[in-house]
Amino acid sequence: MRTVETGHGHRDDTRALVASTDLNDYLDWPGVAQVFRLERTWRAQGRGKRAVHYGITSLPPAIADARQLLGHKRGHWGIENGLHYVKDVVLEEDRSLLHHGTGPSIVAQLRDTALNLPRPVGHRRIAARLRCHSRRAEAVLPLLGLPCP
Repeated sequence: MRTVETGHGHRDDTRALVASTDLNDYLDWPGVAQVFRLERTWRAQGRGKRAVHYGITSLPPAIADARQLLGHKRGHWGIENGLHYVKDVVLEEDRSLLHHGTGPSIVAQLRDTALNLPRPVGHRRIAARLRCHSRRAEAVLPLLGLPCP
């Protein structure tokens, strides 16, 4: 399966994924149903780039063929951009000075809660919603199931 996309300043981005069950009997990996090879080529700053990734999946070909696996791989970046980018850029998680004890875990859970509260009620622009809540803390109460004062 091959896809070609143009974006980011007319940069062509080509992905080719080949999936196979041929190695299943040779691999000592619980639940393996397919292996795949994903090759990506693109141009950046006028230079051709190429990356090859290999993977294992428990999804059999009847459930996820090469086209569907390629879609799953692309969907992964939706998670990366939708969650990790917001945590890294908006909440500046990477700049945190908490490094010892339970502090990093507790603050990470608070960040996750702040990011995930607006989504079930339909908010998609999480950064804008967080800014709104920072100015109007009472707007968070309904998201927590609490009445406004």
